[in-house]
Amino acid sequence: MSSKKKNAPSLPKKPRLFSLDVLRGFDMFVFLLFGPLTIALAQGPLANQFESKKFLQTLLAQMEHCTWDGFTLWDQIMPLFLFAAGAAIPYALARYKKSEGGHAGWRFWFRLIRRFVLLWLIGAVMQGNLLEFKVESLHIYCNTLQAIAVGYLFAALFYTFFGTRVQIGITAFLLTAYWALEKFVHFTASDGFGEVGGGTYVYQHTLAEWVDHKLMAGHWAGDGTQTWILTSMTFIVTAMTGVLAGTITRAHIRRARLAEENGEETVPTETKTASPTAGVFVQLFLIGAALTAIGYFWSRVPAGVFGYCPLIKSVWTPSMTLMSSGISFVLLSLFYLICDLLNFRIGFRFFTVIGVNALLAYIFGAFNDGFFRNNIHDLLFGLEPRLGSWYPVLLVCVNFAVIYFILWLLYNARKYLRV
Repeated sequence: MSSKKKNAPSLPKKPRLFSLDVLRGFDMFVFLLFGPLTIALAQGPLANQFESKKFLQTLLAQMEHCTWDGFTLWDQIMPLFLFAAGAAIPYALARYKKSEGGHAGWRFWFRLIRRFVLLWLIGAVMQGNLLEFKVESLHIYCNTLQAIAVGYLFAALFYTFFGTRVQIGITAFLLTAYWALEKFVHFTASDGFGEVGGGTYVYQHTLAEWVDHKLMAGHWAGDGTQTWILTSMTFIVTAMTGVLAGTITRAHIRRARLAEENGEETVPTETKTASPTAGVFVQLFLIGAALTAIGYFWSRVPAGVFGYCPLIKSVWTPSMTLMSSGISFVLLSLFYLICDLLNFRIGFRFFTVIGVNALLAYIFGAFNDGFFRNNIHDLLFGLEPRLGSWYPVLLVCVNFAVIYFILWLLYNARKYLRV
């Protein structure tokens, strides 16, 4: 037995999924360049084209959040980011699972708590006025990174301590419970909020909005774009769908490791070396297609009919959660097919440079209208009279080029922002 183990091929301790890095990079590319560039062109040199061509009007509409009911490409950015964070969990924390021979000791808890706290604090610095050191202006919970912190915390715990079937059960329970709370909790608030809940999903009258107003009174960034506390249930669901995707893509690696530990010589070579498989692509794509269809058709239930649940990203409705997770699954499956299964990576490393430092890319992107954009304008403002309406387009492109150059330097130096 020992001789077999000795001759068994070694597998990487911390494997990376190339397509997952590409997925994160694609998400941040839309956030950093594609969206801002489309808007700059529509508001500037190509304004007439956007006004006259329906396709361009549709494209522009996809570059902003829906006011309430509906769903756009821009609405997909945050769920995809959260999904990708969940998909990385099986790769990062598998060694702590008891079923894989690991132990969730103090290192696990330190890593988990540190990541949660740092994500929360970075989010607070970015949008919560933390550095003003004024309690009255502090926004407790109002940032994408804080939503990721919550989703990651619970998804990591569920993944580490429970098997896949229990994880799916918990995910289904959270999704159903959130819908049930919005549907069956119905009352008239005494604080002037009016009718609350009842499953009508009327703007500023949902239970999720009321909970945020009550529990974060005076400390809520109440611009009507996103709810947080009750919505954390579906943040976790989105992260858990990512965990399922990561578990599927990593399954062949786990089987190869178990075979290596048991000294099994009959395991196929491609399994031992953890090669991607067509079965993984099929699973990812079919699950994604199913979730997308369920979420979409659920959202088509007419108002007043039992089960009504429109697509509303602002309160992260269950139908939106399922559809956005399904789209994330499909995107991952396509990148997996091209980059991992077919091993076609020409051009996709462009996204990888961004994806391996997606957190840093997001932080840079959040300051697009601050440090980077202002300093670039101070450098290039002399070109504004000459370029006219093309000047904002130049600012967007140079801004992205500066961010990408920093990320490229870090990528080549193999330096990654870890929290």
